Amino acid sequence: MRERVKMTAVALAAGALALAGAVSFVVMPATAATAAGSASAITIADLCSCTGPEASTISQTTDTMQAWASWVNDHGGLAGHKVNLVVLDDGYSGAKALANAQTAVNQDHAVAIFDNSDEDPSFASVVKGANVPVLGGQETDSGWQNSDFFPAGATFNYTNSVGAIVAKNAGVKKMSALYCVEVAICAESVHAGEQVAKHYGIQYVYKAGIGFAAPNYTAQCLAAKQSGATAMTVGDASSIVEHVVQDCATQGYTPKQLSSDGTVAIAWLAIPAFNGNIDTQSDFLWFVHNSATSTMYAALNKYAPQVPKGPNFGEVVLQSWSDGALMQAAVQAAKATSSSPVTSALILKGLYGLPTNETLGGLSPPLHFVKGQPANNSCFFEMGIKNSKFVVLHNGTTICAPLVKPGTLPTSH
Repeated sequence: MRERVKMTAVALAAGALALAGAVSFVVMPATAATAAGSASAITIADLCSCTGPEASTISQTTDTMQAWASWVNDHGGLAGHKVNLVVLDDGYSGAKALANAQTAVNQDHAVAIFDNSDEDPSFASVVKGANVPVLGGQETDSGWQNSDFFPAGATFNYTNSVGAIVAKNAGVKKMSALYCVEVAICAESVHAGEQVAKHYGIQYVYKAGIGFAAPNYTAQCLAAKQSGATAMTVGDASSIVEHVVQDCATQGYTPKQLSSDGTVAIAWLAIPAFNGNIDTQSDFLWFVHNSATSTMYAALNKYAPQVPKGPNFGEVVLQSWSDGALMQAAVQAAKATSSSPVTSALILKGLYGLPTNETLGGLSPPLHFVKGQPANNSCFFEMGIKNSKFVVLHNGTTICAPLVKPGTLPTSH
């Protein structure tokens, strides 16, 4: 889950991509462009769950997307068109998310939407009716259920499957799972993950919901310890995962922590109990500095230096940046020019016309979108924590679950 909030029970997965020779799209370098000219501006809406009890991770996406827009505008815009980014926060309210989408489409005339919301099912029908593409949704059900969503990475329906594969490879047989009670998808993901895990010989021996405002999680830690679980997954915001891990360590319980998606944060490195942690990510690993991430870091350092310095800096930042890179790739593939408007139809044309196995310069696993079909990408990146440092796992290669029919949820293989 986006742990941003959503939990992917067992949640891990995939290998970091070897980048050499894998680049088919390059994000505009600082030396290759000039500031956006006089062509008509285009509006893109960033719909986010940026405030609320589970937003300690998602809140980073606003600064990231604004840094992306500033970088693009200072380096030629999108085919010469200046980007006007409108940020609309739903505060974890489905009604507000719906209203935001209606505002974006009908009032702001957004040609595309960046999905940084955990309430995206609430507005799926709005964007479908307006034929406005949604870029993002790597960590939500909308990303793999709706053909109007274009995740710039692995799709959420495979997180449990790949996580179970990674957990099995790590020798896990008994799991404990704690999940947020504030968002329904947390409990739903645990149930789905439990079913998948059984196929790989992994048993969920303890499950419990946890509240964001709880003073401590000692009772759950003791119950998980008594159950005999040697690994734990916590489906909640980064700060809550930290709290749980520290409470468990105080009780002498340090199970292997298994996480996924946007949950992992740099603050974890300072907590000894996270040593041996394993995580899976739907996009490339944010802590790696190379040709894939160099533009992102340059933009953040210039326009949002507080982001990489923040305690919750993590994968959700790179995921958001990847969504912006996907927008650039789509405009490029559609052969947009400064003399003609950039419309939703043109962006859709570009998304469907991306080169086979597009990786956005190494930011994502290979992507491919088919008109009328939901996105379907089962390959993830794998990382972990060792000796208070983030490390790339699985020898720098991706781990993929067996593919299933687009739009369906894998349960076992």
